[in-house]
Amino acid sequence: MNGWRLSFALAMLVLAGPQASAQQTVQQAREEGKALAAEKRADPALVPTDDAQARIVPGYTGTTTSQSTYFDDPDRLVSDASTAAGASDSYRTVTDPEHRRPTFSAAEIRATTARATAVEQDPNAFLAGESMTSANGSCVPLPPGSGVQGSYEATCNSGTKVDESSPSCRAPLVVEVRSEQRWHYTCQSEFDRFTRRRGVLCAPFDPYVGSGVCREIARRVIGQTCLQGRWPNCTEPGDPIEEVTYSCGAQVPGQSGTQVQEATVVGERRDETMCQAATADMTCELQSETCVDSDPQTRIVGGLPVTRACWNWQRNYSCHRFSQANDCSALEGNQQCTYLRTDCLDDPQAGPCKVSEKVYRCPIPQGSTATDKQYICGNDVYCINGDCEPIVREASTEFKDALVALHAIDQAGKEFDPNNLLVFSGTRDTCHKPVFGLVNCCAGKTSGLLTAAAGGAALAGGPAAIAALATPFLSLFLCSQDEMRLDIKDRMGFCHKVGTWCSSSFLGICTTKKTAYCCFESKLSRILQEQGRAQLGKAWGAPKTESCRGFTIDEFARLDLSKMDFTEVYAEFIDAAKLPDEIQTINDIQSKIRGYYELHGAPRGGQ
Repeated sequence: MNGWRLSFALAMLVLAGPQASAQQTVQQAREEGKALAAEKRADPALVPTDDAQARIVPGYTGTTTSQSTYFDDPDRLVSDASTAAGASDSYRTVTDPEHRRPTFSAAEIRATTARATAVEQDPNAFLAGESMTSANGSCVPLPPGSGVQGSYEATCNSGTKVDESSPSCRAPLVVEVRSEQRWHYTCQSEFDRFTRRRGVLCAPFDPYVGSGVCREIARRVIGQTCLQGRWPNCTEPGDPIEEVTYSCGAQVPGQSGTQVQEATVVGERRDETMCQAATADMTCELQSETCVDSDPQTRIVGGLPVTRACWNWQRNYSCHRFSQANDCSALEGNQQCTYLRTDCLDDPQAGPCKVSEKVYRCPIPQGSTATDKQYICGNDVYCINGDCEPIVREASTEFKDALVALHAIDQAGKEFDPNNLLVFSGTRDTCHKPVFGLVNCCAGKTSGLLTAAAGGAALAGGPAAIAALATPFLSLFLCSQDEMRLDIKDRMGFCHKVGTWCSSSFLGICTTKKTAYCCFESKLSRILQEQGRAQLGKAWGAPKTESCRGFTIDEFARLDLSKMDFTEVYAEFIDAAKLPDEIQTINDIQSKIRGYYELHGAPRGGQ
């Protein structure tokens, strides 16, 4: 780049030489340049002397540049420029050393510009009687544009709505205690070594224990029998002697007891009150149950100490609530949208449709359009070699048809798949949207169109660039990176919507739907697929299975491009192929020629 600049500077110096030499000599200019350079090098504002100054100078990269050698040796600039000039295209274009440009005599140039100058000085004389006042004239207003950049399919839902939730609750342990009056009796149990029976002191309670009137509540060893000798000189201890305590619901005849108020555990359960409230009017499944009070504790319940390993449990549920819903009011009230059809999302459908999807066709949002009318007045004028003639233009579709055909053939060559012998194949992309939910990862053209340049730059820029250009709320919710890429490609006009299906359901009721798209390399490829399939009778497959297969060579050869509507891409093609205005081009050429001769003078010999 530096070499090009140097060569261009040298060329400008050579072209300007005659004029510059008339003012000062080369040596004077050289000395003046040295003095100016020395002055500027000493200026700390221009040449930083420390890092702090360097940081505030835009574009400063240090003093060790390749051009610094010319500071003290300006003569080297001339020699280096002369060396670089021979290989510089810019220099050769300006100087034309091979004399390839056409030359014109001064007479030819004057003849070419004479009539143009006359028209400029007195344009009314060349308007064939046309008056350009506000009262008269032949100005015809151009028809307004459609103002429509295309349409997209918007959807809404009606039917049974499933709301999902994950409630949690506590289920504490409830111990039930009953208090009643009872009689407590105590006796000693001694084993008779001769009869091999328990001592007679506790025998009266045996029938009452067997009938359930009495129950044993305590037992403790208080001594031992003596088989040899007598206490305290017992030489052979025998069986233990126990003290037994009974609790009886009625008095035992002939026995002396104590009447007491006794509490007993009669049952225990988990209190479901909080969990019943948390799961009311919903269909729930218990996901987990965890003890949150797991240390064994003894609590006094009704005056009775009760010990349990756990007194409280945490429960987590997965619940669903069913209700009737409809989110179609906005589309139904939008006069710009047209109702197309209603699809059932039940998969499979059994009986009446539980959840239906209404499809509308809506115009793609666009910016404000100009309201000023445009006019065409009189005829076009075309001038060449000083002769100007009016041209009457007629509308023709041949140019745009040829333009589309050329682009289609070019695109087919770019997208040809030699392995499968297919052209205009697409890629399958999907996005999801909860039924009746706020999240919509399939917004697409709802947010308006994108230019191919803006969309392509975002797709090539990575996740950050994609998130910045995608529909704003997509990045705020649970939309994947692939769904954001689809959003951009759809807004570029590269994608065809295949259809929607239910991807997730609960008890046969659809909760989440997915939309399948076929995305292509260009807007032209998409149009060829959409309208070409209609010509061939080649329908799109089911949304779940469509693979976005391209055309075979035979199928593409059978397409009639003249019957297709390429309105979407005409403007892009015409902008790319637009020619400069003829009159303006002639004026620019004449101005450059006139300026050249004013600078260098007329050529010798009339050449």
